[in-house]
Amino acid sequence: MTLIMDLDMNKTSVNTTLITPSGEPSVILDIILYVLLIIVMFSLGCTADEKNLRLNFKRPCGLLIGLCCQFGIMPLSTFLLAFLLKFKSSYAVAIIIVGCCPGGMASNMASYWVDGDMDLSLCMTVTSVLLSVIMMPLNLYIYSIPWTHIGTIIIPYKNLGNSGSLCICNFFISFKSLSNPLINGQMWNISASVICAGFLSPCIGYSLGFLFARLSRQSWARCRTICLETGIQNAYTCAIFIELSFSGLIQQEMMSYVLIYIIASYGLASLVIEGKPLYKYSNFLNKTFTNFNS
Repeated sequence: MTLIMDLDMNKTSVNTTLITPSGEPSVILDIILYVLLIIVMFSLGCTADEKNLRLNFKRPCGLLIGLCCQFGIMPLSTFLLAFLLKFKSSYAVAIIIVGCCPGGMASNMASYWVDGDMDLSLCMTVTSVLLSVIMMPLNLYIYSIPWTHIGTIIIPYKNLGNSGSLCICNFFISFKSLSNPLINGQMWNISASVICAGFLSPCIGYSLGFLFARLSRQSWARCRTICLETGIQNAYTCAIFIELSFSGLIQQEMMSYVLIYIIASYGLASLVIEGKPLYKYSNFLNKTFTNFNS
């Protein structure tokens, strides 16, 4: 930040120039973010138990239900959402890409905050990331056909592998691209139907994930975990893939939807997280009044 002041008898002018960090400050910032990310991931790993992790693979009922929701229900629901609302190609493909993405660290943290099954959460995240190498291109190819066959948009599937590896290596690489729609004003020109789709997509994931987990007689902790793992997609993988594959207005429109999805999914997850202690407190009050009346 540079400050230049010209003083006269009757006026004072201030010129301010914002200098973007580069060189050593940028490297230091990256190192700090990496260290924080490692600390968070290590802390989440400390909540897991080795025996329970192995048990999730030996008796993979909950894991299979979660993966079916992740790679079956979410891609299909986002396809129906994009098809029924008749979006243009850029928004429709963006919705489907988000629905095809695996889980990430955000769902692990949310599962921890709602007293979910952390062993199942970590197993789902690791397994979904590994399976996404096959399932993400397959689902994207199947569900994007109504928009790609007319030639209005072309999906370079070879960039899916690059987006996965870049997401593992650099968690913060897509921040600049996600902020571009805000800076360029594209975010403020988005239609109400796209905003509704951004909020409906995680709601469908949360609801169907919890419903299928409960129908399969999973514990309440596992139901909460599968609910969050299904509803919170790794949108950073999606953002990196869009950044590598598209440009211009199409990229800005896609990033606008991804940004809306991130706001919606994290906002709804925070409501679920805040609802857990309120639910416990209400149960405590009910038990207290019951004991008092008896």
